[in-house]
Amino acid sequence: MTRFLAILLLIGLLAGCAGNTQTSNRLDNTEAAALYEAASEAAGRNDWQTAISELESLQAQYPFGLYATQAQLDIIHAYYQAGEVASTVAAAERFRRINPRHRAVPYSWYMQGLALEEKNRGPVKDWVGINDVLRDPVPRRQAFAAYTTLVEDYPDSEYTDMARGRLDVLYAEGAEFQLSVARFYADRDAWVAAARRAITVIEAFEGTAAVRPATDLLGTAYQRLGLDALADGVRTAQRETDRDAGDRIPDTPTLYEEETMEVPPAPTSEGPSGGSGGMGGPMGGGL
Repeated sequence: MTRFLAILLLIGLLAGCAGNTQTSNRLDNTEAAALYEAASEAAGRNDWQTAISELESLQAQYPFGLYATQAQLDIIHAYYQAGEVASTVAAAERFRRINPRHRAVPYSWYMQGLALEEKNRGPVKDWVGINDVLRDPVPRRQAFAAYTTLVEDYPDSEYTDMARGRLDVLYAEGAEFQLSVARFYADRDAWVAAARRAITVIEAFEGTAAVRPATDLLGTAYQRLGLDALADGVRTAQRETDRDAGDRIPDTPTLYEEETMEVPPAPTSEGPSGGSGGMGGPMGGGL
């Protein structure tokens, strides 16, 4: 009998603990939901600092709750909108560390790339007219790495095409940056350094708009250095490239060279019905 009563007491205690746990979980979810709702409302009115504060509180108080993962994801966007580049990158890295197989991992890589691109921008720099391309190239390389990871590791992601677009832009900007450095050296008659940078543009950034001016600068650098044979070689290679590019331009189609098209007369001022006004459309005899 004593053993039976002890078992009943133990069952009662366990049932009470389970009930308390369920009540506690419901309370936690309710409080976490309130914090998340407050963050969402703040984001809706573009009050990003408040949204960040609410999301940070949610993660600190309920790190394993129902809203924890979504808060980790939302705060990446909130940091980015607030212009907090370092925090955006840190939040994206933290999300991947905690949720390495989550379907939103590609999003975290894309946002990390966008944030790193923003690192060289700012209202003061824009106001004084500093060209983004001529600023610190390190964040641009880091952004390029983030987008590359997204494209290579998640080729089927909805963010992959956007990442490829950003890679094309960064590639062109990298070429422009190297060309600007080459011109910097050329303006100071540092022709060896100018030639080296021009060669970097030609070899590493093929297909960009910076290649042609870099080739011209390389020819000038060789000439100023007394390397006339190399200068002539560069100019000859450029002429061949230009000729090849011209060969790729198709001829005008025969239709427009040997045939004419009957064009209906323009509508009269009286209009198609004899009254005034009216512009004849494609089906009404007009152009």
